[in-house]
Amino acid sequence: MESEARLAAALGASAAPARDPGFTLAVIRGAEQARFKAAAAASMLRWGGLAAVVACLVLILAGWTSVNWAGVEGGIMGVGAIFALVAMGRRMTQRLAPATVR
Repeated sequence: MESEARLAAALGASAAPARDPGFTLAVIRGAEQARFKAAAAASMLRWGGLAAVVACLVLILAGWTSVNWAGVEGGIMGVGAIFALVAMGRRMTQRLAPATVR
């Protein structure tokens, strides 16, 4: 029985129709499919936009890097030094944590 015929029969009946688990599951599946399609489309648009922005920034950064290589080299060394200090600090606090918990 199609949806419109089922609705007409339910509205014209004097008592509530018997529950049909198949119909209930079909309605739930339809709602979930519609929700999933909308969520997937929004996600694809969001990630596509992010990928386009990142590609543009990479091109701009590549051009700037070729002109200012000395500054980039100094920046890389600075970031490496900061990373090493943070990593060493984390390592030391991880080793000291069991000694301070007693």
